[in-house]
Amino acid sequence: MENRSYQKIRNLSALLTATLLLASSCVQFKPMALYDAEEPEALPVRPVKISQAVEPVVFDDSDSYVWGFTEDPDCLTGGRTTEAAYSGEASLLVNWDRNAPGCDWVGFGIGWDNWAGKDLSEILPYAAIEMHVRAVEGKMFGLPIVLTLEDYSGGQSYSYTGNKYFERSLIDEQWQRVVVPLATFNIEKDGLDATNVKQLMMELQQSGRVYLDDIRLIFYEPEPQKPWLVEEPLPDPLALPIQLFGDAFLNNNGWGLIADECQDFGITSAEHAEGSRALHLSWQVQDDCQLVALGGSWNKWHPVDVRPILPAAAITFELKTAAGSAERLPIRVGLQDYGRTKASVLLEAKYVQGGQYTTSWR
Repeated sequence: MENRSYQKIRNLSALLTATLLLASSCVQFKPMALYDAEEPEALPVRPVKISQAVEPVVFDDSDSYVWGFTEDPDCLTGGRTTEAAYSGEASLLVNWDRNAPGCDWVGFGIGWDNWAGKDLSEILPYAAIEMHVRAVEGKMFGLPIVLTLEDYSGGQSYSYTGNKYFERSLIDEQWQRVVVPLATFNIEKDGLDATNVKQLMMELQQSGRVYLDDIRLIFYEPEPQKPWLVEEPLPDPLALPIQLFGDAFLNNNGWGLIADECQDFGITSAEHAEGSRALHLSWQVQDDCQLVALGGSWNKWHPVDVRPILPAAAITFELKTAAGSAERLPIRVGLQDYGRTKASVLLEAKYVQGGQYTTSWR
């Protein structure tokens, strides 16, 4: 660049610091009409104990109300066993293969509380199905069981025992707790009568061998959700002065600091007017260069309505050329909104001290 005339304005190198902005945005907020909506139904009163609403124990040691383990041994075997137990004397051994011929549906059911109709409506927002699980041998990286609640009219509602309900990331030979909230059953959409539940069924998919024990209803409160990204409160985007470049380009909310055949834009500490760094811009526009630019947002990409400050605000920065002097530079500075509309000006003599862009900071 140092050996080229500034008359060739397609080729240029420069150093730039301070408050340069090439991209911003503005929006208007419009009033929004309110609409009529149905009031949400009040939640039922939480009982002091689950047993005040329904029998909480689904399975502990007795298989008196368990069915499904004798229907088709090619698909499902097991039942009550004393081989292993989380508590008490026995558990349920569940050994299944949904992929075997003729096994279109594989599963079992538990009509706990002597097959009485059970009213779960009072505890739906507050309770979960808890069970303890372990693999018979080895590890399982999932538990392909669909929990199914069935009422006495044949209505059913479902919830899948996904890994997020596990105590650990996989099922191994150590007992672990699995908790599936009742709120995950889409009871209203599925059409289940929650006031007259007949049984809990477990539909088994794929294949596996596990022990299940101590299946019961428990009170459950979800852990508070922690936001994965917390943004610090932003300062007033119209409070002047607004620093756009100190020692970081637009506080790391900018774009365009790249080096390719068209441009070499970066941050340098070799020369600077203030602070410890400056922007070094060198470019050569060619026919295949679609965009030679840099820009960013001083409000972390949130829209800013700049109209209130337009009459009294200016974009100021210090600039020096790498060589030579000129009354104008092939640089446009301006704003862009979220509709991609731009407003910019060319750097002419009237914008620089002394009317000349030189090798001294101005």
